[in-house]
Parts: sequence; C-alpha cells; structure tokens
Amino acid sequence: MTLSQAFEAAWARQPELAALAARRDAARAQQQAAQSWTPEPLAVEVTGKTDRLNRNLGTREYEAGLAIPLWLPGERGRSQALAQAEGRAVESRTTAAQLRVAAAVRDAWWNWQRARADAATAQGQLDNAQRIAADVGKRLKAGDLAQADQHQADGAVAAAQATVAQAQAP
Repeated sequence: MTLSQAFEAAWARQPELAALAARRDAARAQQQAAQSWTPEPLAVEVTGKTDRLNRNLGTREYEAGLAIPLWLPGERGRSQALAQAEGRAVESRTTAAQLRVAAAVRDAWWNWQRARADAATAQGQLDNAQRIAADVGKRLKAGDLAQADQHQADGAVAAAQATVAQAQAP
C-alpha cells in the first residue's frame, strides 16, 4: 500500500467526507436563493365571506391577495456575498480536514517505516552478533581466545536478541 492509497482509505472513513455532499448542497441552495428575484417565495391568499349563518341575504365577499416580498436595498448583494463566503468556508473546512487526515496518515506511515527499519537493523545486528559468537566459539576451541571472550560474545547476542524483541513489539 502506498502513502496516497493509505490517505484515500483514511479519508473515505472520515465523517467530514460523509457530510461534505450535504454541506455543498446547502451552500449551493443558499447561493441559488440569494440569486432569486425575491427573498422569499410569493404567497397567494384567497378568502371568502358570506352572511348565510346570520341573515342569509345573499351577500358574498371574496378577497384575493398576492404577497411579493422585496429585497431591501443592498440586501440581495449582501446575501449573495454571504452565500459565496459560506461556499468558500465549506471548501476551506474540507481542505483543512483533508490536511489533518493527511498529517495523521503521514505520521503513522513514517512511524511504521521507522519501526520496520529499526526491526531490520536490530535483526542485522543479531545476525552479526551470532556470527561473531560462533567465530569466537571456534577460536575458543582452537585455544586462540579465552572463555571470557565467549561470555562477552554471548552477552552481545543476548543484547541483540533483546533489541530485536523490542523492535518487534507493537
């Protein structure tokens, strides 16, 4: 897995991504509302009155009304500016969330790479210490080295084994 694949996988699990579509839709709707001719929808009202209940003289009265809300001077421009600012804020928050996720993924990635390198280095040291201990053992049998040298080589192997165990620990 590459670093970019790790980021994509982590970003796909973020709650910000799940809410991103809804936030973008809300910002788009706010921009569309700010561009409309009226700040609110038109309203049509129809009422009727009769005197059937009281006198029943046959009088009827109907009233029809149309309510058209108007933008106040400068209100439409400010509303459009606010809608555009909200759209930019959504994108800015999204970018900030992506950067936070990228930073966390990058840190985890490099910590993992360092742990792998440390484990490989520790294993290499253990292999070298074991080869040296084996060589010291052969030279001890040949009478070339003292028993203290063998103990020192065995101590180096034990220390290298402890380092490998620490490097492999989670």
